[in-house]
Amino acid sequence: MKYFISLIFIFIGFTVIAQTQNLEEEVQTVKEGEGIITIHQDQGIDFLMETMVKENARQEGVDGYQIQLFSGSGPNGKRQAMEVKTKILEEFPDAKISTTYNPPFWRVRVGNYRHKHEALPLLKDMKEFFPNCYVVKGTVRMENL
Repeated sequence: MKYFISLIFIFIGFTVIAQTQNLEEEVQTVKEGEGIITIHQDQGIDFLMETMVKENARQEGVDGYQIQLFSGSGPNGKRQAMEVKTKILEEFPDAKISTTYNPPFWRVRVGNYRHKHEALPLLKDMKEFFPNCYVVKGTVRMENL
């Protein structure tokens, strides 16, 4: 939710910047028969906008959902994770698979969905090959949505 709100602020920020630049140009233009308007803006506003843009660019992704197919640890954890990944690629060659290692667990997840209900059709298909798979909430990359 906080990432979604951040995205809204980014969008609003860019919109405000674009509108402010156009407004400044329009207001600063001297037109015959009209007065002159000077805008005095605290420099801190520009700093805050730049900081917000940089912070949002650092974010690794947004809250979303994936289907977890495997989670294992121990000496065979990596090998089992790769076997699961190979099996998925055989059955679903276009699947977006992520294999991660967060000590001590190897995890294999598939899909990148913004909302849980979007993952459910794939979950149904995956249950045929991985009966114990389930939908998990996590961070998904924007470019993968």
